[in-house]
Amino acid sequence: MDIIFIGLLLCLLIVFFQDWEYRAIHVLLPILIFLSSYLIVKLENNLSNKIILLNASFFLITLSILTIYMSLKNKRFLNPFQNYFGLGDLLFYITITPLFNLKNYILFFILSMLFAICLQFTLRKKMKHNTVPLAGFSSLFLFIILAMDSLLSLPKISVL
Repeated sequence: MDIIFIGLLLCLLIVFFQDWEYRAIHVLLPILIFLSSYLIVKLENNLSNKIILLNASFFLITLSILTIYMSLKNKRFLNPFQNYFGLGDLLFYITITPLFNLKNYILFFILSMLFAICLQFTLRKKMKHNTVPLAGFSSLFLFIILAMDSLLSLPKISVL
């Protein structure tokens, strides 16, 4: 179990570094993150697939609303993957669905966006690209949360 958790944390760090450097992540990383998250939660908490579906539905509804809003604002359909959101970002937020109940997934989603905005403003002079490495910043934030959840005796955000 610990080796899977360490593998998950390592994958999160690799996502951060790849997204920071290249604004892209290897397709294998989201698969590994999902599988390791699913296995850890399934073995420890008897994971319900309903949680994954609820979290994924929340994310997809949010993305759909963003797409509709931006399309209406610009009076033409805007593909969110060409204008606002990367495919790696979509994959990342879908792959972490086993790690949270719905309330905490929404909390993580909002806090990770705020974390990404703060890091973007703080580090913008050091960045090579003009875009935000959302999956990278979110994976760094998740790494911090999972490390805190496993090391400290505070109330946990994740279900691990």
